Amino acid sequence: MKVAFFQPYLAAWRLQFLERYTAASRNEAVVYDGGFSPVKDEKSVTGHNTALAVRRLYSLSPTLGIGGQPYPIYFSPFLLFRLMRDRPDVVITEGEINFINNISVWVYCKLFRASYVWWSLGKVRTRRKTTVNKILDPVIGFLLFQSDAVLARNGYAVRYYSDVMGMDSERIFLAPNSMDEDRARLEVNESATNLLESKQLRKVVLYVGALTGSKRPGDLLAALRILRSRGREDISVWYVGDGPLRAQMELDAADEIASGHCHFWGKVFDGVGNFFEASDLVVVPGLGGLVINHAMIFGKPVISRVADGTEEDLIHNGKNGYILDDYDTGKLADAILNVLDSGEYHDMCRYSRDIVENTWNMKLMIQGVDNAVDFAVLKHAPKHSDPGNR
Repeated sequence: MKVAFFQPYLAAWRLQFLERYTAASRNEAVVYDGGFSPVKDEKSVTGHNTALAVRRLYSLSPTLGIGGQPYPIYFSPFLLFRLMRDRPDVVITEGEINFINNISVWVYCKLFRASYVWWSLGKVRTRRKTTVNKILDPVIGFLLFQSDAVLARNGYAVRYYSDVMGMDSERIFLAPNSMDEDRARLEVNESATNLLESKQLRKVVLYVGALTGSKRPGDLLAALRILRSRGREDISVWYVGDGPLRAQMELDAADEIASGHCHFWGKVFDGVGNFFEASDLVVVPGLGGLVINHAMIFGKPVISRVADGTEEDLIHNGKNGYILDDYDTGKLADAILNVLDSGEYHDMCRYSRDIVENTWNMKLMIQGVDNAVDFAVLKHAPKHSDPGNR
């Protein structure tokens, strides 16, 4: 069976899944890249090297600013023609953010009796509803309910589609949004990890991600200062990532950098596992999700604010970290101490590792995708009459 994946842009973490799915699944995979890669988009790495035969499509993708929120528009005008040429049996497409392209997907599936699967996080909890949503929600809702199955990236998305959108639970499949745990661990280099550890004489609190406002990286620096004001000189913060806030953050953290309490490592694509391995705790102070799974692959406790919903599946308060329900930096500082000073710290590390091994990994993600594909195809299977009723 031929399964097509359409992505408005191909990020490194999505490529990891597609490469492993192509190797492990019984289905033939076709990958379309919408080609969205504006200079200021920290998430997009369209054009990243891959062994996959990716079909890159021409894209018109402006980003509009409406009501103080960015609205990226993803539109690949030749998607329908490419689908008609390749004739996949099932199309797995990004959900709400990709609604314009999903019109082409819907038309193709209607014309050729193919199936399509909606793949999404559901509602982004930090995004406010605006007039734009009132206009577009009916279109998005129509396309959603025309899909044959929904792939939810986490438990929050499962509940959103069943409880809020009112979809039948049998049409919703959990495919836990995961890093490739095998690949992540293989990229760790013992000599590199030893070098990182030699650069610090303190416990390391790690931040991995883009340095953007929605991710609130500055809150971690504020928490560090609170801890130092309490006499805790044994803690340092490492930032792995880049973004528009980096230059100002480095200026603000000049004293902490000079004293060795803070280090900015910049953007790291290959070998980021070395930083997880050398750290003691990972903090997600703002939007995020996949980084939680990445940290737990290496058996690290995690502290998170309200993120994309994944935190509710992966972090069990007091067991392997904490979920904080507000943006109080004092509470963030307290939670950091609760983990680092815990007499059960090593149990927390084991707990994180066990979750990845047993309930949240790429093997289960592949299984979830294939389950959705099988369900979608079955819905379109010809209905044979019962010979006994002839």
